[in-house]
Amino acid sequence: MNKTLVILILAVIVLCWNFVFTDTKKIDLTDPAKVLQGLSQSIQYKLAIIKYWKEKKSLPDADEWSNAGNNIEIDTSKSLVETIEVGMDAPGAITVYFANKENIPLEKDIDGTKIVLVPEINGERLVWTCRGTMHQEYMPSKCQQDIPEDNTKIELQGNNQER
Repeated sequence: MNKTLVILILAVIVLCWNFVFTDTKKIDLTDPAKVLQGLSQSIQYKLAIIKYWKEKKSLPDADEWSNAGNNIEIDTSKSLVETIEVGMDAPGAITVYFANKENIPLEKDIDGTKIVLVPEINGERLVWTCRGTMHQEYMPSKCQQDIPEDNTKIELQGNNQER
């Protein structure tokens, strides 16, 4: 048999062995993905905040948001999201509250935790920052830093900016 083929077969066997017997907790990304899936339900709110800001040139607090009749309905039954509120933590801020749900198992308790997306006016665009009380390993990677969980705040880059 060809020497290169033998080496290739051995390499595949070693990789398979490592994959099968590696501690799955080290490579398990399902819990953060469940949180991120829930957080993705805030996108409709984010678009509505951007529209509000473009029309009114200000960011709404909770009363202004409610009075403007911005009722966004989302189905939270298949996610970890309990509720989403606007303007409670800061003008224009989108607060996503999470809850444990029996049909969506998680390793850690997230009941009552939240992630807050805060828009800041930067010239002709909104720049979104993130903070929250969620377990740090469940926070989106753009929100993770080596600072206390209840004070996580960084600028989100890329598609999270509006021009």
